[in-house]
Amino acid sequence: MYLSTGLAFSAEEELSRVRASTEYIRQVDLYTQEVADLEGRFGPYDRSLLEPLDALISLRSRAGDFEEINALLARQLQLVHVTEGPNTFSQLPILEALITNNLKIFDLGVITNNFESIQYVFSQNSESTVGQKLESMRNLRSWYLTAFNLDNKQSRLSYFMKSRDLLQQMLKMVSDAYVDSDDQIVSFLYMEALEKYYLMTLLASLDELGADANDYIFVPERTQPITYLRQGYEIVKDISDIVRSNGDKEAEGMAAVYEADWQMLLGLGIARRTYRKAMEIFAEAGVEEQKIKDFFARPVVLPVTEYYSSIDEANYAQEAEGYKFIRGVSDEDPQVYLGNYPAWNESVPYTPMPTLPDLLSDIELDLTQVEMRFRISSRGKTRGPDAESSDPDTVRARRTAEDALKEMVFRPRFVGSRWRPLENLTMTYWYPTEK
Repeated sequence: MYLSTGLAFSAEEELSRVRASTEYIRQVDLYTQEVADLEGRFGPYDRSLLEPLDALISLRSRAGDFEEINALLARQLQLVHVTEGPNTFSQLPILEALITNNLKIFDLGVITNNFESIQYVFSQNSESTVGQKLESMRNLRSWYLTAFNLDNKQSRLSYFMKSRDLLQQMLKMVSDAYVDSDDQIVSFLYMEALEKYYLMTLLASLDELGADANDYIFVPERTQPITYLRQGYEIVKDISDIVRSNGDKEAEGMAAVYEADWQMLLGLGIARRTYRKAMEIFAEAGVEEQKIKDFFARPVVLPVTEYYSSIDEANYAQEAEGYKFIRGVSDEDPQVYLGNYPAWNESVPYTPMPTLPDLLSDIELDLTQVEMRFRISSRGKTRGPDAESSDPDTVRARRTAEDALKEMVFRPRFVGSRWRPLENLTMTYWYPTEK
């Protein structure tokens, strides 16, 4: 009886699949005929074709026919170009759909072309605002830095160099559009500072990525890795000058924190004094004393990947990554879980992963996960990193994470005006699987 029931269920399932397949073919034929009829009446580039083409795309999407979807989207794109011009905003949803579809078939070259096409539309359309142009450039740059991991090893530095060129174009546009004291400039300048840190870590890589970075970067530029880090620090100081000119005391305190962070990265002894200066500025700004104490009791990996203008902004961003801080009772140490730390690449394991493009915020990257426990010295150095578990469960994964933490620099923990070590910190460390 069990066997015959199973067979009956399978037969019903098969009948259902046949009916669904028959209905699918009927609907495809129906909309295909509608397209042909409209072409016969109005020609191949009439806007009336868009609706049945949309219906066909929806049908093909449910069937997973990605190549056919690309052909239909390309047809729509051509139609919009002919009827509205090559720079029309109407094509943007089509280009975004092409990106989503090409990601499913992992055609990275075409995805790059799609992102570049979006940026080109904003650069050429006379109705584009400076903000829209910059946002499209930011998304394209984020794609280059994401494709760095997705494509083969031989293409990595090419993507990075494209991102560098694009950032220089963005900085030029920002410089032309805004006055020197405008807060709009700050986030773009900090992108440049972070890029200097990335340059330093790429050149310091000990495997083939470092060799490629030597060919692409060091040979033509003849700049030592530490010099890029110093250049990043100089940019952070320039940002501080902008922030101070705007009269926001708490933002000024945060600017001092960032200066101290980069002094820590450079191993400069003045970092402690600069952090204390930040505390004083926060107090002048009217920030409550306990909030200042808690902020400086929260260690973070340096450099921080975004520029925040207030303690609350910085804390909210940490919590979004899973950061948990439980204040200690009396003289007890706080309990700190630093949340998720996604590294950019296994070859630069202590470099934070750049932000994904907005269109790909839900992409599932193939990442190795390692649960870490460690200590931080009073000078922000990692001590005794221990990989407690990993997925996949391999020696290589655990060793990679432990080696990465050994190279990390943390914003030190303050108790009063003194640096103090901290034990039993935990973190979930992630890094992309090598192609």
